Amino acid sequence: MSDATLGLPLTAPAAARRPGFFRTLRARGDDARLAVGALRGHKLRAGLTLLGIVIGVGLVCAAMALMTGLRRFIDEGLGGLGANVFQIQKLPNGNFGPPNPELLKRKNLTWHQANELRDKLPEAKQVGAEVWEFAKEVSYEGRIAQGCQAAGGSAEFFTNNSLPIASGRGFRENEASTAARVIVIGASIVDILFPNEDPLGKRVRLGRLELEVVGTIERQGSGPFGGNGDQVAAIPIGLFMELYGTGRSINITVMGQPGQDIHRLQDRAVAAFRTIRGLDAQQEDDFFIFSNDSIRETFDQLGGMVTLVMLVICAISLVVGGIGVMNIMLVAVAERTREIGLRKALGARRSRILAQFVIEAVVLAFSGGVIGVALGFGAASVMRFATSLPAQVPPWAVALSLGVSCGIGLLFGIYPAMRASKLDPAVALRDE
Repeated sequence: MSDATLGLPLTAPAAARRPGFFRTLRARGDDARLAVGALRGHKLRAGLTLLGIVIGVGLVCAAMALMTGLRRFIDEGLGGLGANVFQIQKLPNGNFGPPNPELLKRKNLTWHQANELRDKLPEAKQVGAEVWEFAKEVSYEGRIAQGCQAAGGSAEFFTNNSLPIASGRGFRENEASTAARVIVIGASIVDILFPNEDPLGKRVRLGRLELEVVGTIERQGSGPFGGNGDQVAAIPIGLFMELYGTGRSINITVMGQPGQDIHRLQDRAVAAFRTIRGLDAQQEDDFFIFSNDSIRETFDQLGGMVTLVMLVICAISLVVGGIGVMNIMLVAVAERTREIGLRKALGARRSRILAQFVIEAVVLAFSGGVIGVALGFGAASVMRFATSLPAQVPPWAVALSLGVSCGIGLLFGIYPAMRASKLDPAVALRDE
């Protein structure tokens, strides 16, 4: 229990410490009020000065909201493969620009090799084959669904690509090998061709062939990389080869058992497929492994580069904003020379003058940071409204932006504040 609680007089150190603390707190409050008053007196000038900080902070928040939204979009709707599935393909996924001519010289992956891998990899739950053709038309009685993604696959196509059947069935293994005239269509194709009727058993046209609809795919929505399961028109892989030719490379999908170490299964699959492809120990793989993890790794690499570029741009904007803060503070010192001289003549210490102008610079920069954060949240809202990205400014980006804004104000406000604190009161009072 303290001396004050007992009704005893405070000890000398406690009595001196408490008034000193409150006096300092009141002084800083007075400095903050003076700073806000000075900024209110020059709103236009302060606003123009803040542009660099506002732009820099706004860009940081908007960029982080975009990256956060993309990452969530990828994690929530990782398109292309189902859980615990990886794919073997001829070319790397997400290749930007013209393909490497050396990669194009590689031998195609074939359906026969997919069947060989199935035999050599008994520990996998299932091994499937698939091949794609884009921008195709599916028609029925004068109605045409355009921009369809024609896919030829084995019986494992739907589960390996996380495309569950909504009605009817997928095609069977014997239908895949015998090129049966059957088709399974996505929800968007159903909406266009069969708006008010059951599509099962109907005959639609894909290319030059009439095919029986044996199943439909559950509604998927668009994927993070432009794929859309609702526009898929899946046919047996043998029929696909008959319709579009055999001179193309297929993709081989491998699904692991529940709880199986997918990375170990990938290693086993690579070793087995190297044998199938006739590669010796000195030769590099002539195929690529693609999985959901590889999507994340590609995104993280791309996101890291984009973030670095954005941070450089933002840093330049913040430095420009900091120079603007220094400039306006130097102008403020020049304009208020007589005020500074009067305060020093009345007993204000150098530390008090220094604190006043430093706080004014920090308040100015912090205000720019708050406006920039608000713009970042506004940009995130626009992204959510205009796109399907769940963009959201992360809390750490807000804290970092406001902290950097205060740091900019402190760093670029010290020099003008030191100039103000060193003014001679007699000289300052004679200033006109």
